[in-house]
Amino acid sequence: MKRTLHKIFLGVVLACSLFFGYLFFSNNIGINAKRLESDIRSSQKITDTWIVDGSVSDTMAAFISYSEDSSDHTYSLYVNRPGLSFGYFFRAGGDIVVVDDYIAEFTVEGYSERAFISMNTQNVDRLEVDNGDDIQVIDIDSDKPFAIILPLNAGNICFYDVSGNVVEYSHQES
Repeated sequence: MKRTLHKIFLGVVLACSLFFGYLFFSNNIGINAKRLESDIRSSQKITDTWIVDGSVSDTMAAFISYSEDSSDHTYSLYVNRPGLSFGYFFRAGGDIVVVDDYIAEFTVEGYSERAFISMNTQNVDRLEVDNGDDIQVIDIDSDKPFAIILPLNAGNICFYDVSGNVVEYSHQES
């Protein structure tokens, strides 16, 4: 009897291991944060000559991929689903004019964060977040595209270019 229970237990453990292995390798439980860049490069056909830069939080990941001369780009937005999820799932991506010419703000229904993605043609060099008590300043390289994730309730958000002018952003639903 003991031997039969031992075999049944071993069989259940093996079946569960195979099931979770299948889910992991078929990306049905999410992509690990460390593997996001390789997923972006393979799924969106981004070559090794392009630069991939982004930001990852506990619930969202935002990336901008662009050619060295900044003549072309692709953005990628991932979310970490609640429940049986051990990683991030692709939510949206591609090449849109808003990212090319402006700053695009992306929100996903049910998530408490937002992503700001831009090719930075406006030469933004800083972001100020005013939560009512103090102002947090985030420096941005004015010569490079960016992807930043912030909480929805962070406060008033204001982007500034190298001349100190306010730069507007455009809201996008994903």
